[in-house]
Amino acid sequence: MKMKKIDRYTIPLFFVCIAAAALRSLALLTAFDITSPSMHFTNSAVITVGNVFVILSVIGFLSYLFVGDKDQQLIATSDNAASFIPTGIVCTALVFMGVNNLLMYLNGYPKGVLSTLSLISAALTLLSLISFFLSIFIERRDNLYKAALSLSIVFFLAVYAALLYFNKQVHPTNSPNRFIDEMAYISAAIFFLFESRIPLGRAIWRGYVAFGLVSTLLCSYSAIPALVLYFAKGYIISESLIESILTLTLAIYISSKVLQTKKLTPDEECDAAKGIAMLAALREEEIRELHNPTHAQDINEVEENTLDADNFTMDIPEPEAKDNSTEVQD
Repeated sequence: MKMKKIDRYTIPLFFVCIAAAALRSLALLTAFDITSPSMHFTNSAVITVGNVFVILSVIGFLSYLFVGDKDQQLIATSDNAASFIPTGIVCTALVFMGVNNLLMYLNGYPKGVLSTLSLISAALTLLSLISFFLSIFIERRDNLYKAALSLSIVFFLAVYAALLYFNKQVHPTNSPNRFIDEMAYISAAIFFLFESRIPLGRAIWRGYVAFGLVSTLLCSYSAIPALVLYFAKGYIISESLIESILTLTLAIYISSKVLQTKKLTPDEECDAAKGIAMLAALREEEIRELHNPTHAQDINEVEENTLDADNFTMDIPEPEAKDNSTEVQD
C-alpha cells in the first residue's frame, strides 16, 4: 500500500514528541535550578540538544505547507468518538482554567494589565466552551455561528500568551521555560485559526495539518516535562498546574484532529454522480434542441416532403369467403 504524504509526518510525530519531552524532562530533573533568580539550567547541554531538536522538527513539520496537496478539499466531520473524547477533555480543562483566571483577577494580580488580561481570558474560556459544544452538536459543515465562536479559542490562547509575557511575578523576562509556554500557546492559536476557516467553507488543509503538527509538538514539549517535574519534585515551572494540564489537553485534541484528516472523505463527486450529471446534461441539451424554433421547422419540412397518398390509405383485410353449399346424402 502506498504511503500518503500526511503519513510521512504523522507517523514520526509521536516519536518526536516523546523524544523531545524526554530530553527536556531529563534537563529539568538533573540541571534546573528553580531556586536561582534567573531560573536557568546549571548545565545547558541536555536542554540545548532538546531545543535544537525541537527547532529542526518544527522546520520539518512546516515543510508540509509546500509538499501537501494544494487543491485538497475534505468533508470535515465531528460525529465520532475521536472528536467527542478529546473535546470533552479540553473542555474540562478550560472550566478549571476559566475559574483560575477569574480568581487571579479577583485576588491574585494587582490592578493593571495582568488583571485585565486575566479577566478577558476568563470570559473567553466561557465562549470557547460554547464553541466546542457547537462544533459537536451542529453537524452542518458551513455555519456562520460556529465560525464566529470558534475565534474565541483563538483569542483566548493569544490573550493568555500575552498574559504569560507580561507576568514577571514568578518567572523573569528571559526565562526559557516561560518562552516555551508562550510558543506553545501561540502555535495552538494559529492552528485554531485554521480550524475556524472550516465552518466558513474556506479550509486550508495544508496549513491546518502543518500547524497542527507544530502545535502538538510544542504543547507536548511544554506540558509533559512540567508535569513530570511536578510529580517528581513538586515544582511548578509554568504559570500554574492547571496551565500545564490545559496545554497537555490541547496537544491531545490537536493531534486527534490532525490524525482524523487522514480519514476524511474528499469533497468531490463520485463516478456514479458524475455519470448521472453527464446524462442529465445531455438530456437537457436534447430538450433545448427540440424546443428550438429552427429545429422544429426543419422537422416540419421533412414531414411535409415525405407526405404521399400512402399516408392516407389503409389496407383492410377481407374475411375469406365461406362455402355455403351442402352435400345431400342419399
